[in-house]
Amino acid sequence: MSSASAQPPSVCAAELAQRRLMECECLAAMYGPMAGDAGDRSSFEVVNPDVERELRAAVDAWEASGDSVAAALSVRAVSAPLRVSLTLSVPSASGGDEPAEPGGSGPDPCPERGTVTLVASLPTNYPAAEAPALELSATHLSRDAITRVLRELQSLASERTVRAAPDGFECLSELAQAVSDLSAVEAAADDEARRRAAESNPGPNGDEGHAHAVVRIDHMNDSKGYTKTLRRWSRELGVDARVFYELPKSSGEVPKGSEVGREGPPSGGRVEGVYVVLGGAGDDVRSFLTRLRTEFVDVDAKGARCKERKSTVMCLRQAGVVKPGEERVPEFDGFECEGYVGADGLEDALARFNLLHVGAGAQRFQPAG
Repeated sequence: MSSASAQPPSVCAAELAQRRLMECECLAAMYGPMAGDAGDRSSFEVVNPDVERELRAAVDAWEASGDSVAAALSVRAVSAPLRVSLTLSVPSASGGDEPAEPGGSGPDPCPERGTVTLVASLPTNYPAAEAPALELSATHLSRDAITRVLRELQSLASERTVRAAPDGFECLSELAQAVSDLSAVEAAADDEARRRAAESNPGPNGDEGHAHAVVRIDHMNDSKGYTKTLRRWSRELGVDARVFYELPKSSGEVPKGSEVGREGPPSGGRVEGVYVVLGGAGDDVRSFLTRLRTEFVDVDAKGARCKERKSTVMCLRQAGVVKPGEERVPEFDGFECEGYVGADGLEDALARFNLLHVGAGAQRFQPAG
């Protein structure tokens, strides 16, 4: 009798792990590198592939041996929940958004709507009796909009799992569709709010069509070649740029301006924590951002040329639109690079451009302390 009562939880643990893995395979087929058009900005990845391998080994052993108890112990011994990340282009509210042509510099119909990224942590009892833990960030939605969308997603996830116990339903595909639909509605509302703000408070002469953007680049392996490419784009497109990169902490306190120049980091090698501030005509700034994602700019660990895959557009907005309590971005021209030391140095650099607020959700810059 005790053996019979122990069997269902064992079977459940192994089967639930199998369901999680199969759901990830479906999402990878729908949104992974081999899916969709080349110009589509959608992507799917398992954030912790080591956990995926542990779960797959446990499921494979269960399928081969039929030993449910051993499989359950293996599944529950996995160090962390399986985490996945799904990034989607935010479509127009009417559904008319189309991807840009691969490698082209022209923006897509609603480029200012950017992308939205959903990160889900899948616990051991998902999807039968426990909802995934969700995180949401977006390149262009307001914080309030992100909060509203996340609240709706959490409700949907709970409805499809906890409230549907004991079997539950896999819900990541539904969440993907929901985040796309809800983000489109919120983006349309944000667009309308910005339009009304611009009409009621137009900027001074020269601001019409002018835009600013901030891009965070995780690292540059070949900083000399990378900044040379950015400098060339700046010249070709007429976009002004400031490139901030992190100096080693051993550099100590660096006086303002001591690491300013046009050539990039003196070492020419790997640098991290790069922030690029852009200013120029809106179409030219967007073309700059498109090039950053579609052209070769760096080298990988083996020295092969590669495209930028770890950048985040933290803000892109019309120069004349300033939120309450924020100051305008001061004028700047040309192309310059500047090193900073630690979070305080980055804070000082972005504060000079009145850009400490950039980003949204988990992607927002957070100064130390």
